Amino acid sequence: MKRNIVLLILGAILLLHSCSEQHSIARRFVKNNRKTVVALYMPERLAKRNLRNDSIPENLADSSLQQQITYLEKQVKVIDKINDDKFLDIIYLTMQSTLKNYGLTVEYWEDENSFPDPTHWVIEIPRIEVTETCDPQQFCGWVKYNKYCMDVPVDLVNVAAWFNIANDTVYNLAFTEQNYFNDTDVTFDIDYHTNKVYSKTYCDTIDIEGFYKFAEILGKLYSGYCYDFMMNKYIDSQQNTPTNAVYRYRYDPYERYFYQTSRDYLIEIKPHETIQE
Repeated sequence: MKRNIVLLILGAILLLHSCSEQHSIARRFVKNNRKTVVALYMPERLAKRNLRNDSIPENLADSSLQQQITYLEKQVKVIDKINDDKFLDIIYLTMQSTLKNYGLTVEYWEDENSFPDPTHWVIEIPRIEVTETCDPQQFCGWVKYNKYCMDVPVDLVNVAAWFNIANDTVYNLAFTEQNYFNDTDVTFDIDYHTNKVYSKTYCDTIDIEGFYKFAEILGKLYSGYCYDFMMNKYIDSQQNTPTNAVYRYRYDPYERYFYQTSRDYLIEIKPHETIQE
């Protein structure tokens, strides 16, 4: 028993030492990169896919083919309305502004004789893929100790992005994806006059203007992800203790503090892994 307690205490001491060491390295990284310049590149266009599988409602089953086509076209909320240049410009300008908050400057320093180094980074986004779908999502609630559920179609636009990031001669490939979707909620209640249960559905429909606002969120997110990716690479290269492959450090440049996360970061793609297109 005493031996187990001693081992637990030693484990806690080693963990605290490791965290303290990583914090110290992370602070050094932030200090050393206050004047770093970044060459930032966007893809020329978006890769877009419409994976909706909408069906014709019963009241239009006997309508003309053109009426059915018109109905299906109206169900598409975003994918066929995107202006690639506008979407990519929003991400670029937002990233440029956000990187400045991290102490970085977007500047095209590269030439045939220049290569990335610790204070000259390259952030390239070679591919952004936008996919629109509509999938049923189940909502459940309890009424008089009975559980009721119903399926509601939810419009969803997935944005997947691939990154090439470098601050030396080695380029690191990474990936992230986020969803823009309906804000949907379903509540259940009972009509005591008929004793029947009914549902109320709230849905804030997605649209192209909301998608462009979502691009601003992505620009801020991508900036933080890229900065934290390089910070964690630096921590891994400098620390004396083994790397924790699950938890990664993130830095908040506004409140100036560090925290750990188990999933909110860029996923590195190793050289032996393949990219599904």
